[in-house]
Amino acid sequence: MTLRILLVFLLVPLPFSFAQDKSAYTDAFHAGANEYQIWSGYSPTSPTWIGKSEARHLFMAGAGWRRVLWTSDRVAWKYTLDIVPVALVSQPTLNGMETVQDFRDPGAFTAACQAAGLTNCPIFGRRTTYGVGFAPIGFEFNFRRRRRVQPVAGINAGLLRFSREVPIANSAAINFTFSWGAGLQVFTSESRSITIGYRFHHISNANSGTPFNPGIDSNFMYVGYSFHK
Repeated sequence: MTLRILLVFLLVPLPFSFAQDKSAYTDAFHAGANEYQIWSGYSPTSPTWIGKSEARHLFMAGAGWRRVLWTSDRVAWKYTLDIVPVALVSQPTLNGMETVQDFRDPGAFTAACQAAGLTNCPIFGRRTTYGVGFAPIGFEFNFRRRRRVQPVAGINAGLLRFSREVPIANSAAINFTFSWGAGLQVFTSESRSITIGYRFHHISNANSGTPFNPGIDSNFMYVGYSFHK
């Protein structure tokens, strides 16, 4: 809900403000320019496109450096590097252990079990696991690079180290990541900008010597604030 409200406040005024200024431009993304960004985002869902783990919620906050490698009149190509000091994965548990499956109504199931007078009824819950990491390999493309509202698309790869094995026991505490996505970068001044975007984010141990690799897919929505030099 917070992200939707922010989108409305940022994007609704744009057609009116830029309609008055057809020449609005920025040269922040010239060749050799640097961008320093702080960002955070959240995924309320975990689709099973590549990973098989259901009902995962992912929050991440981090900072990044972008370097413009090449430009044309309309496009800027950037190298990206991100550090992730905070990564939180909320996962469903069954009897205190993470499970791949999404139990749609665990409370009702437990209540029915207890009402039937059965013993050893399953206990459902959720547990949040903390991690840190970085994404040292990434690239972004800014289109309409001289305009103050620029579509941006990118891809990156890295790793996350969690405080316990993720997404289930006997998988891995260290997981590899990759993501790709797109968004809008809006310049509020010559040296400041806000980015709003979406990334498909994947977490996997890449079968690195462990018997289980369910993986986690995330619909990651994020907001970033950048300083340009």
